[in-house]
Amino acid sequence: MKNSKRKILAKPALREQKSPVKPNPDPPDKVVVARASFVRHSPRKLRLVAQVVRGADPNKAIGYLKLLPHRAAGSLIKVYQQALANAKNAGLSPADLTVKSLQIEEGPKGAKKADVHAHGARYDRGIRRKRMAHIRLELITKTRYGAKN
Repeated sequence: MKNSKRKILAKPALREQKSPVKPNPDPPDKVVVARASFVRHSPRKLRLVAQVVRGADPNKAIGYLKLLPHRAAGSLIKVYQQALANAKNAGLSPADLTVKSLQIEEGPKGAKKADVHAHGARYDRGIRRKRMAHIRLELITKTRYGAKN
């Protein structure tokens, strides 16, 4: 067999035509976040109250929450008021805001307490846990997100 030397020719670099970058005419939406951590309500009961006000404007949601008889409504009112105060500090008008997300997550399960009633197998032998929750509320400007046209 012959040892032939093969010439490897380099291919000329192909020019990629890049499309011109167009600046975005719309400014990005501003997001305002409010949080409450380690709230002494069970997440399940907070979610039931949050479901009532999930699609409402922040000011209307506070009005709805004040009329609810649930104790968990007080914690949600505080988070909504905190979010509106954060928006005011950021220079945004509360009338221009809408709710982007309202999340209620589980916190740590607090101290266990013994209960006096019957200790059946279905109820964890009479041990009660004091549950906690974390609340996160995001408000966004109405310009593009959630605007009614």
